[in-house]
Amino acid sequence: MLAASLLLSLITVISGQNTTAGLALNEPPDGQLYLGAWVDTSVTSGDSPLAFNVRLGRNTSWFQASQNIPQDPYDDVTGTGGIINATKVFETNTDAGVYVTVYPNDGLDAVNVQDLASLGVQLQSYITAGHAVFLRFAPEMNGNWDIWGTQPTLFKAVWKTMYTTVKSSCPSCAIVWSPNAASGYPYGITSDTIANATDRAALDTNGDGTYDNTDDAYSPYYPGDDYVDWTGVSYYYKGVYPNAYNIIQQPGYMATAMTGWLQDNGDSGGTQYTEFYQTYCTRKPCMLSESGAAWHVNQTQIPTYDGFVSPDQEQLEQGWWADGITNETFLSMFPRLKMLMLFEWEKVETDNDIPTLRDFRLTNNSDVLTGFTQALEEVAQRYIWASSLPIPTSGAGSPDQVPMPQQTVHRATPYRASTPTSLSLFSSDGIPTLILGWTTAVAVLASGAALGASLILRM
Repeated sequence: MLAASLLLSLITVISGQNTTAGLALNEPPDGQLYLGAWVDTSVTSGDSPLAFNVRLGRNTSWFQASQNIPQDPYDDVTGTGGIINATKVFETNTDAGVYVTVYPNDGLDAVNVQDLASLGVQLQSYITAGHAVFLRFAPEMNGNWDIWGTQPTLFKAVWKTMYTTVKSSCPSCAIVWSPNAASGYPYGITSDTIANATDRAALDTNGDGTYDNTDDAYSPYYPGDDYVDWTGVSYYYKGVYPNAYNIIQQPGYMATAMTGWLQDNGDSGGTQYTEFYQTYCTRKPCMLSESGAAWHVNQTQIPTYDGFVSPDQEQLEQGWWADGITNETFLSMFPRLKMLMLFEWEKVETDNDIPTLRDFRLTNNSDVLTGFTQALEEVAQRYIWASSLPIPTSGAGSPDQVPMPQQTVHRATPYRASTPTSLSLFSSDGIPTLILGWTTAVAVLASGAALGASLILRM
């Protein structure tokens, strides 16, 4: 009983739960927000959260990474499988939070309760090590590009099981419900592509027998306020379809993620898609879960009309950050928008069979970085930055030590790449070692570590 009481006290102290009255888990005070980064830590990139902080000149408050559920089996030969490399965050020597995106890459039917229980234990280990946690599960479920997409009935059922199971092990994990932004909905989805009759009816939210922008892009997938801590959307600027050349976005484009109003290029008209902010950000704190503007490295189909001038990379990216990240008007207009997550990747994407190398990064090109950091300085007080921690020392009992099983690589990336790209610290069978091998502050339990592990699972 003593061991159990000590563990419960420890979890309460370092859980990262926001204790300010009226605020949700991990929610910053009104008038402030987080700037997070999803950094490409793949072997080919070699980037890291620490390197990102050095480039930015600030301690970023959250770092995102992804993994699959069920976990991909660890392969000693190829190095594939396992879970995220959370120690990349710990190596910043800050209290930055760990943001974990989880993809049910084998389909929602393949996710079982044991998978979810293991996920909860994994996430709780980060909190025990002193880092707050966000979990984004099965994002962009309203799109048709992922195996778990366009299945609202099954999605909500699995989500509720996920929420209750993960919370039983990790009560202070903040769980993020995050569809794709509505602009462009229904993304080419037609009724004949939806196998389940119940889902077909659910997606026709206005009952007119067709899917179009007047249907609600979000509500069929919302599991209810009792099963959501934060809400968010994925939102990018990729140019003008087929998104193969560089053109600066129109002012106000960032606001479309919240309002659903997308102004047409070149005229005063536009299209109204499902609004997000008034429905979902007033009920829960919300975020741009992943976001960025694409610089087309090998642009094609450049317009030939008189007056068109292709911008340089700094000009294109400035259009993005000046419209939202560093825009006081935008930040004040949407005060419940409490996090902006930067997608710091370069990757090949294809639209209309046209492959393009797209660079979403704000901190790689020196001119872009200089312009961005100067603009960010003007609104830096708006953002909450991570605090520095003492440099870890060797020896058992150091609060900064974390378990270090065999290094692995996992397949999951924001666009589900088919080849290994990202480092991961733990093997797929490393969870028992993780729990029983803690040498963090849980070491205060000494021989009660095994008891503590089972207690977390039952909480």
